[in-house]
Amino acid sequence: MVDEALGATVPVISVRPGRNRLADEDRALLEEKRKRQKHEAQKQGVSGEGSSGSSSHSPEDFQDDVTVFGIPKEDMTEPVRKAIELLLGQINDLRAELISAHGHEAYLEERVEKDRLLQIMRRKPFTARLGLAARRVEEEHVLFCVLYFNIVNAEAVRDEHGNGALESMMVHTADLMRERLDAGDIIGNLEHSDFGIVLPGTSPVDAAQKGHDLVADMAGHTFVWQGKSLNIQARFGMTEIAPGDTGDEIIDRARRVMNISDKP
Repeated sequence: MVDEALGATVPVISVRPGRNRLADEDRALLEEKRKRQKHEAQKQGVSGEGSSGSSSHSPEDFQDDVTVFGIPKEDMTEPVRKAIELLLGQINDLRAELISAHGHEAYLEERVEKDRLLQIMRRKPFTARLGLAARRVEEEHVLFCVLYFNIVNAEAVRDEHGNGALESMMVHTADLMRERLDAGDIIGNLEHSDFGIVLPGTSPVDAAQKGHDLVADMAGHTFVWQGKSLNIQARFGMTEIAPGDTGDEIIDRARRVMNISDKP
């Protein structure tokens, strides 16, 4: 089946470096931007961090703060002190709002990326992650393999038991994949009843074995729908990510390997 389509197997040592880096890579540019903004704010003396670093200030703290603001001690009149107190309060409020906004931004990103039913990545962000993986292959020479899974009996389950049964099958499939994979592996929902998995730092030999194991696990897994026991029948294809690949090219190649492997 899949092994014939892949050709002769060659022993490859699987080192699996950087297991969690792919999941964080798309946030790296944003974090760098935040650091640059913080540095510029500090240079301009408006970051509010010239004091002891505390998020709250009292009148007793003003001697430290005025040093940062460059106000001579003899000019520290009561109106100036009150103005500084108001300014520091506003800075603290803005900092709290910024932290809240960042948390909400991360929440929205997750909602956009994930399929609400399956709680795995949608095709578009999954394809984008594959593009990032191809860049790492080119720049860092890290191994990445991709598995493409098709649920063979999905249409039969829908025709016989309805859309609810099919949705239940898809949820069970996604849950089983998450249970069997390692931290850093990324699962995506591709077309209809198809799934993709990107395996960072995994050799083709190990990836193909992972695919065989998952297909066997699915076949041995049953779930109950309206009193009837159903199982999951799947097939898979595997490809290694090459420098210069696009996400769509990687997915199409893995799908073609799957189709070729099923031919007599």
